[in-house]
Amino acid sequence: MRDDWKKFEGQVVNKLFPLRRFLGSTSHSAVFLTQSGHAQPKNLAIKFVSAGANTDSQVSLLHRASKLSHPNLLGLLPGGRCRLADMDLVFVVMVYVEENLGQVLPNRTFTAKETAELLAPLLDALSHIHSQGLAHSHIKPSNIMAIGNQLKLSSDTVLPLGELRPANRPADAYDAPEAGTAQVAASSDIWSLGVTLVEVLTQRPPTPSPENQADPIVPDTLPQPLLDIARHCLRRDPQLRWTTAQISDCLNPTLVQVAAPEMAASAQKTTPTPVSPAANALKTVPATNVARAEKEIEPASEAWQDITYSWVVLCKNYFFHMKQNFFFRHRIPLAYTDPYSPVPQIDGPFEVRCDNCGKTYVYKRRDLRRYEGEVPKFETHPLF
Repeated sequence: MRDDWKKFEGQVVNKLFPLRRFLGSTSHSAVFLTQSGHAQPKNLAIKFVSAGANTDSQVSLLHRASKLSHPNLLGLLPGGRCRLADMDLVFVVMVYVEENLGQVLPNRTFTAKETAELLAPLLDALSHIHSQGLAHSHIKPSNIMAIGNQLKLSSDTVLPLGELRPANRPADAYDAPEAGTAQVAASSDIWSLGVTLVEVLTQRPPTPSPENQADPIVPDTLPQPLLDIARHCLRRDPQLRWTTAQISDCLNPTLVQVAAPEMAASAQKTTPTPVSPAANALKTVPATNVARAEKEIEPASEAWQDITYSWVVLCKNYFFHMKQNFFFRHRIPLAYTDPYSPVPQIDGPFEVRCDNCGKTYVYKRRDLRRYEGEVPKFETHPLF
């Protein structure tokens, strides 16, 4: 594509989406911050990809992806075609998410318990994608995000099972060896999941084997059952890789399996059996990093309205908050605001106490951030 995307800031796509800020690009895509047209605008992300030889198929696939409904998938708004300068593009719009797993991993590894609790909703979301005749096709840490305490997997990269990978989608370090030549398959997602799993536990992807056709080297220091899962995900032969169901069974059936409606109804009439602490954590939304799989999603057209804005700072007690949330940027609300007000003029440093960890830290005006989303009840800081 091109490397001068930033110059398009300020333009409006299809008279609907203003390009507020350039967020980043790859060799085949670019992402901008945009806003919805509601009375209180909602921050969204708009992603552009090159229009290929069959633009209708690209647009149709994005519409199909926008209909995926799962609590651990990042929702999409149907996109379409557009033209910027001399480029024919296809675009899709999604919720703007500030935090992703790729930003966390350089700072720390995950414990076995954290990894299992992260893996469970990923498997559930991935199983749903596969059940719809699609593959995710690009599982990697930066495509694993969080909104509040709910883990989200991106959904804008899905491809139909059984088709060839588009030529404008180059392979990267997370792709299976056969990704560039074979038909799109669920087994390729399993390989990418295995690479991500090893990186979550070690901060680095698995080491390629000195023998070209051998499986990559997975550190034998990984805790069980995650070691077995990683090794069975990273089999060079796609036929030998585990399915999401096999991974779920190995991880912990109680932790990841969701009963069918008729099974759930009969289960209510029986005495409940003990479950693991991790399973209990998944059922208690405030105390966990993932939300219940059975929680229903609001329709996108409704969920992206009525936004609350506030000025916040990030608590500096990072290690304390890391224990509570995979994405450890704990926000301390200071005052309500709106989408347009400039950063308040504040003279000199000021102190803020975190009610969560009890620590008090000193901040400056440049530390203030405008946050859109729900925040717990708070008392307005005296400076406001």
